[in-house]
Amino acid sequence: MPPSKGKGNGKKKGKGKGSSKKTKNTLSDPTSSCIFPREIISNILSRLPVKTLLRFSCVCKPWKKLISKPNFIATHFRHSSSLQSATCTSPIFIHTRHIKSFDHVLSLFDPHPESSPVVELDSPFPSYFQDMLVVGCCNGIVCLSQPPWGEMITLWNPAMRQYRTIKLSKTKPLMGIHSCVSVGLAYDSQENDFLILSLLCFRPAETRAPDEVEMCSTKSFSWKKLKNEVGFRVLGLICNVIIKGVPYWRAVVEDAHGSREVLVYFDVSKKVFDKLPMPGIRVGTKGYPVNLEDSLGMLIWEKTDKYNVNVWVMDDEDGWSKKCNVGITFGFDRTLGCLRNGDIVVEDENGVLLFDPVTSSVKAKFSIENAKKGSYVIFDYSESLVLIGGMLPVKKEAAEGKLAREYLLKRTYYQAKEEQIKRTIFPLLASLAFQLEFGSIMESVNTKKRVTENKKSTIRSFLSHNCVCSSSCY
Repeated sequence: MPPSKGKGNGKKKGKGKGSSKKTKNTLSDPTSSCIFPREIISNILSRLPVKTLLRFSCVCKPWKKLISKPNFIATHFRHSSSLQSATCTSPIFIHTRHIKSFDHVLSLFDPHPESSPVVELDSPFPSYFQDMLVVGCCNGIVCLSQPPWGEMITLWNPAMRQYRTIKLSKTKPLMGIHSCVSVGLAYDSQENDFLILSLLCFRPAETRAPDEVEMCSTKSFSWKKLKNEVGFRVLGLICNVIIKGVPYWRAVVEDAHGSREVLVYFDVSKKVFDKLPMPGIRVGTKGYPVNLEDSLGMLIWEKTDKYNVNVWVMDDEDGWSKKCNVGITFGFDRTLGCLRNGDIVVEDENGVLLFDPVTSSVKAKFSIENAKKGSYVIFDYSESLVLIGGMLPVKKEAAEGKLAREYLLKRTYYQAKEEQIKRTIFPLLASLAFQLEFGSIMESVNTKKRVTENKKSTIRSFLSHNCVCSSSCY
């Protein structure tokens, strides 16, 4: 007898299940469908830019799965950083203020000759906040914060166009007792964990108590209090520099030797703070900690000297030593910092210049349209595929929104011009009108005087010819 209809269907179902299971096993290997060995495919993809990888993730599910793996993301960032070190070029993250609207503008500049010019980024930070600081860049993640109380802390990956805001600590600053909250960003490579540090600073006039420290982990997104065993008080609203995931602050400590300035840093492995001495900075000089080839460095220059910058480096054994003196022949208005490859970044009247201290030449220069002079802040940036749990896509500003913003900006500009003209012209018109009115009044008075004098003269003439009385009558 031929098999029944139900049995036939059962066999087919069984065959279908086996085929489905085989397909599932094939997809579990992200590179098994490629003709090249999976190691070669993974190696090739890990050396491509993030923008290209995002396009390639749409090619097939195996590639999408590969690109999102933690091991691949770590390898990709390692290759990207090594390439930047080999070519001595790294993108620069730029924060400026618009000269008219005072909006915060965030941009990227790649000094590589074949790259595109400055690219403005879509910021995840709310535009209605007037104040914003860039805390720093670490492993492709940019940290933003609102001063002076360290609010609206935002972790953002510009390359992936993803961001997440961090819930604030329950410990609130007290008005009149605390002066500010200083924010720092750290990265624990062993735990693959980003750490946000919040330093609650007391007012110096009220007390000399050390800062209160709290830490938030992106693994749990909960705040934890840390001990300030060093007893420091930081001097800024954000950390000065981040080197290999370690944030550094300029701070003041007090001990048996008195009060002195030091550098404090956060040891990510031990989760404690420690301090380092500062190089000799005399009165009248300025110093700025920098990342110099993944080592701690310091730029020191005279406040009145616009041509020379001294570069110091910290060695674990020998301490601080002067590396070189960079003579910038064309002069500059302001020192912005130093890139990881050693290039000195300065600002002059034409924009921002990247000066190579080895060749004593300008490697690159750029300027941002409508950027307020003196508002440039620069950071070393390395793109990555890193994402943090709970991140959301950054909304791209619509074309209508940009046009409306430009229209509002122009309208505000012309209204200000109109008010300026009114303030200037109206007093002049009023003065002119007063002068004209006063002149008209004086002319009328003078005319009346002349008429009166003419009448008197006529009467005298008539009396002199017709009166027989004595001359005393007239």
